[in-house]
Amino acid sequence: MAAGAYDIHIEQGATCQRTWTCISDDGSPYPWTGWQARAQIRTAAAENGDLILDLTPHLTLDGHVITLVIPAAVTETLTRHGRWDMELYDTTTGYVVRLLQGQATLSKEVTR
Repeated sequence: MAAGAYDIHIEQGATCQRTWTCISDDGSPYPWTGWQARAQIRTAAAENGDLILDLTPHLTLDGHVITLVIPAAVTETLTRHGRWDMELYDTTTGYVVRLLQGQATLSKEVTR
């Protein structure tokens, strides 16, 4: 399975929430039982890409639904754009699937 392209837009100083529903090829919900999600935003998709934000603590995986909630207190500290991806990994086998990848753009806050 190839990772889906998904650009994420984050508004500085506002809560960022996204939800993804995983559906199998036959249209049924894909349960990620025994799996965990992890994601990061980095300055580049390269070995030397600096970490901008570890999204993992802000991810939940509940059955076939993945939810990302980045609190406003965290987004207000962001200062730059980057690249991001999300991986799911089986905690038993170590099998890893890159689910999504793309640009992470930041819209700077005006109101404080």
